[in-house]
Amino acid sequence: YTTTLDSRLQGIARNVIGRTKLGNAQVALVAMRSDGEVVAMVGGKDYSESPFNRVTQAERQPGSTFKLFVYLAALEAGMDPEDELDNTAFEVGSYQPKNSGGKYSEAITLEDAFAHSSNVAAVRLFNQLGDETVINTARDLGISSPLPAGDPSLALGTSTLTLLELTAAYAGIAANSFPVTPRAFKAEEEGWFDWLWNSSGSLYRSDHDDLEQMLRAAVNRGTGRAAMLSGPNFGKTGTTQNNRDALFVGYA
Repeated sequence: YTTTLDSRLQGIARNVIGRTKLGNAQVALVAMRSDGEVVAMVGGKDYSESPFNRVTQAERQPGSTFKLFVYLAALEAGMDPEDELDNTAFEVGSYQPKNSGGKYSEAITLEDAFAHSSNVAAVRLFNQLGDETVINTARDLGISSPLPAGDPSLALGTSTLTLLELTAAYAGIAANSFPVTPRAFKAEEEGWFDWLWNSSGSLYRSDHDDLEQMLRAAVNRGTGRAAMLSGPNFGKTGTTQNNRDALFVGYA
């Protein structure tokens, strides 16, 4: 068997991580094609010091990268990027999420809320849609880790999953064909009978265009500006409590 790993891309991934000033922090990186073929993977800074693979084994909170599923559920429910959400601070109730930097406003569009990662807007949107709708959207895109019902903090990515399954979900958006199964070996060619029965899901063109518009906004003028490339690229940042973990998941 020949693996899908690309030695040139694996070398680039290693070199990039080697040049990054991480201090005592650890790192995980996975790159895959939109059909799930993994072309580069780094599970940590030094395998001899720590053989634990943080791509496939570490179950971490995805933070705001999970908002992809909340906003996609909203688009599929008929909302548009220009629709407005309440972006004021929570004053009542037992759960009072806060926006980073204490930034609030009377209203914010879906696109701006996604681009600038408003927590209060995402939780209100989650409550409006219902947890079942959001969880089903995540499941459709291949998220298999446990996702608790009845917990509005799920909107902010408090439930743990692996970087591999999260990246595969974004790959499904990139391909507009999901769920994507990550693989390290080439998939066997499907016969017509397999193709007939193994039909994959896809988004309506308008929903896909709207989601990509929001993913681009996050990179071009939102929290993901550090990931901007010379050509069009799409993605979302995520941080967990006290910045314990920081993520970027995206595609070009």
